[in-house]
Amino acid sequence: MDEASLEAALVSLLAAARATWASVTIDPDAFIPYLAARIGTDVPLIHALSPRAGADLYLACGCAHGDAAALAAFDRALLRDVTAALARIDLGSTTLEDLRDRIRHRILIGESGALPRIAEYTGRGDLRGWLRVVAVREALGLLRKQKREERVHLELAHIDPSSGDPELARIEQLYREEFQSAFREALASLSPRERNLLRQHFQQGLGIDQLGELYNIHRATAARWLARARERLASGTRQRMRERLQVERGELDDILRLIQSRLDITLRSQA
Repeated sequence: MDEASLEAALVSLLAAARATWASVTIDPDAFIPYLAARIGTDVPLIHALSPRAGADLYLACGCAHGDAAALAAFDRALLRDVTAALARIDLGSTTLEDLRDRIRHRILIGESGALPRIAEYTGRGDLRGWLRVVAVREALGLLRKQKREERVHLELAHIDPSSGDPELARIEQLYREEFQSAFREALASLSPRERNLLRQHFQQGLGIDQLGELYNIHRATAARWLARARERLASGTRQRMRERLQVERGELDDILRLIQSRLDITLRSQA
């Protein structure tokens, strides 16, 4: 497509988009770069500039830039699609209206300074279809998080306040099963010598000097072997906990820090 044809196509596309969203006015200097950034090199330009794609991207551009008229048009024309998509999900204790409003915020406003999800729409496919898929994915993620939080609250309600550290008690109750499973898998992944070292040290009570004599090595070497086995066990447990819980690194580190005091006890009982 030559320059003259491209310019003509853009003019036609803008006219069609403005006709579709008559209440929305987006400056071409804002829309054209937005459009260009979302046209993939593997898509023929003539298809990327189709009237439907252009109109959908025109509204998305306005929403991504926080244009009040575009946001209002989205609510009038598309918010019902979000509601319909969410209505098919088991919402648990969450109301449909509350979840819809939270999803709308994530799609149109964003979280913690991040770009809103609407900015990810590239015009490949119908905006309504894209919106339904994104709304369902966002909803399922929020509901999973809510269920974890509800589980925490339930566990907190059953903590004995006289048991010592209530935060440690909560973590132990909430993540005990995941920790034990991750620990066993990490232990199984160690070499036979590493498992023997841990068993001999924690279950049989052999010290560094005794381990050195048993393996006919210097006590410093025995200490290094034991330390490496413990570190491999700890890192393996940490990795498996991260895969199971799907939490951020900082939160996971807090969890492992709180249960670290139980590692030796677990070793004595399972190594």
